Amino acid sequence: MNLSISSYTWLPGSFTSQLDVLQSHGIEAVEIFCTPRHLDIHDPEKVQSAGLALRDLGFRQISMHAPSAIGDLSAPDENEREETVLACQRALDAAMLMGARQITFHPSSIEGDVSQSEDRWPALYETLREISGYAEDRDIRIAVENFPAPFFGSNPTELYDNLTDLGIPNVGVCLDIGHAFVGGHLPGALENFGDKIFSVHASDNRGTVDEHLPPGQGNVPWETIFQGLHQFGYNGPFVVEVRDGRRFKEILRDIIDFSEQTGLFSFGQLSH
Repeated sequence: MNLSISSYTWLPGSFTSQLDVLQSHGIEAVEIFCTPRHLDIHDPEKVQSAGLALRDLGFRQISMHAPSAIGDLSAPDENEREETVLACQRALDAAMLMGARQITFHPSSIEGDVSQSEDRWPALYETLREISGYAEDRDIRIAVENFPAPFFGSNPTELYDNLTDLGIPNVGVCLDIGHAFVGGHLPGALENFGDKIFSVHASDNRGTVDEHLPPGQGNVPWETIFQGLHQFGYNGPFVVEVRDGRRFKEILRDIIDFSEQTGLFSFGQLSH
């Protein structure tokens, strides 16, 4: 696994504001969390500036989390879904310009309808079919994140099985540990996974609310989680996605301490 830090961790500051801090600690992987104030992917100048900063600072693994307001990938309404496809394509263009090789999308919208209706699955499949070729042309993989309940896509095993059956090579799952733990799916669901897990989002909580605490500061059984990830051979990005109201440098210190204490990562990228 490769330790990566999500820029969600230093919201609402600008995306580029903390990249030098990550570099100074030897961290070579980052996930771009897209919001208009943090990094507006519809602003070509800001996208180009962010891409140059990432290259100049030598980040070797870059991923992107698409904006939460991008639309509804599983919208049963065809017009709404087609608008979402166009928005996803714009996000993929921005990802390519910034050097990202993987992008994470939510399976449904955080606004409006939260139904788990079965007609959402065919709509999601069609969206993924439409954007997967666009992503492939840009050498980008698509990861669909398990959402917290009551949103559609909250069962990580169901999401994994359905996307595996869909059979699109560059489409897989982003396993969000915090969401799955609150939903009662972890650690048991880990035995159902394999190489369609493209990414892991890591944060801690106490089992009732998705608190986005630093790993090790809640009730997530990390030792068991790591064992499960290793058992199915996961070797992708382990993206720490934390936001607890403290200064970014304090949170980063906790992340590095946790990483060193677990001994389950390649720490050659970390230094003091």
